[in-house]
Amino acid sequence: MTSPEDESPQSVSMAQLADPHLLYQKSVQSPELDMPFLTEYFESYTNTPLRHFREDFCGTAFLSSHFVTRHPDNHALGIDLDWPTLNWGIKHNVSHLTPEQQQRLSLVNDNVLNVQHPLSQLTVAMNFSYMVFRERPTLLQYFRNARRSLQPGGLFVLDIWGGSETQVEQEEHRDIDNPADDGIGDFIFVWDQDVFDPSTYFCTTRIHFFFRDGSELRNAFVYNWRLWTIPEVTELMKEAGFEDVHFLWEGLNAEANEGTGTYHRVENGDSDPSWIAYLVGQNPE
Repeated sequence: MTSPEDESPQSVSMAQLADPHLLYQKSVQSPELDMPFLTEYFESYTNTPLRHFREDFCGTAFLSSHFVTRHPDNHALGIDLDWPTLNWGIKHNVSHLTPEQQQRLSLVNDNVLNVQHPLSQLTVAMNFSYMVFRERPTLLQYFRNARRSLQPGGLFVLDIWGGSETQVEQEEHRDIDNPADDGIGDFIFVWDQDVFDPSTYFCTTRIHFFFRDGSELRNAFVYNWRLWTIPEVTELMKEAGFEDVHFLWEGLNAEANEGTGTYHRVENGDSDPSWIAYLVGQNPE
């Protein structure tokens, strides 16, 4: 018979130790790639240095925090309605900036439908965040506010997700390499397309995380979206007053049959079962 002294305390699982926002940043976001791409595209399009950046639905302000480190004259504005998420970003991202960099980053806890100033040169809505607006009048209202928040000639960029596989209820698992010094190590990111209604294009997607010890963090993030299409979003952007609305499509490595990670302006996309593209519109001069 085992004595109480021989019993080891119940171990804490990796799922209990894990920080959902940190896992999200490691799995979904890559500001070290996104920010150079966005900056280069803006500057090649406008022939103007990018110094004033706005991140709508900024979440933990990961992208905005990175932007202010790229040049001493860079200023960023991040807007998000969810205070706990924004506060996490202040503690874990903004706190790592120098005092001077922090002075050039403004975070606003408000609805993106309300905020217009200061005017930015480039406003982005990434990770399909605008799809939270499931009714056409509300999305149009957002696009109009986004245009009014831009300097003359400024750009509005958002990413969009589509293809036949986006309408299938399924799970996608992806291995994430992660240094073990955070106590978690490598883990699995799970994108769960849980519900799709073809009559409305309303969908529910979920993010889960699986760990090496067999534990799981399910429903770390849950999104109730409308799966907007390129024609719908393009029409709404034009209706909101944007000019030269166009999209950027990912190049294809034919030999490997996979995307190159680089995006170029095209007139027509490829019939891919699952794709991500960027939509761009310019505020009139």
